[in-house]
Formats: sequence, structure tokens, C-alpha cells
Amino acid sequence: MPAAEVRAEEMIGTTVYGADDANVGEIGDVLLSGDGKVDAYIIDVGGFLGIGEKEVAVGSDNLAFMIDDAGHKYLYTNFSKEQLEAAPAYDESTYAEKRDEQRMMVQ
Repeated sequence: MPAAEVRAEEMIGTTVYGADDANVGEIGDVLLSGDGKVDAYIIDVGGFLGIGEKEVAVGSDNLAFMIDDAGHKYLYTNFSKEQLEAAPAYDESTYAEKRDEQRMMVQ
């Protein structure tokens, strides 16, 4: 499913699955570039029942969105839960200056 066909507010809360098809988190926010395109998805990883979660910015390149017959949306990434938990945390106040350090890219 092309990400361009889904509104940002519809993506928030979408379950994210990693390289091993394990649930690695959910989309907490969508970051847009100056020209209105998706720059990164903020994925909430780790924690339990919302406590201790870490926000990680993942670039939109090579992420796959899926929708099942019931209309449920899913995001797949090549990153494992361990990789996301070890990644630098997203920091809204410094993201503009440190984008390349805080934004994970799927390779």
C-alpha cells in the first residue's frame, strides 16, 4: 500500500513489525519535511503499557505499509526490536540540527 494514500493521523498508532515479524512498537508521530513529504516516522519502542517507551525516528525509505482485508494497517521495517531500542532517541528540540544522527535509515 503506498504511504501517500494514507493520512498521517491514520498512521498514528499503527503497529510496527520488524525484520523477524515481531511487534517492535507503534507509530507515535509522523515528521514532515519542509516540502510536506514524510521525512521520518516516530516509532515508540520498548517499555510496558506506555511506561518507559523510547521514541525513535526512522526514515521513510524502504518501509512497507500493509493493509489487511479488515482495514487494519501495519508497517514493516528491516530493523529488529533490539536495533530500535539501541538507536539514538528522537529529541524534538534538537532533531532539526541532529537529523542525521537521530534518524535511522533502512539499508
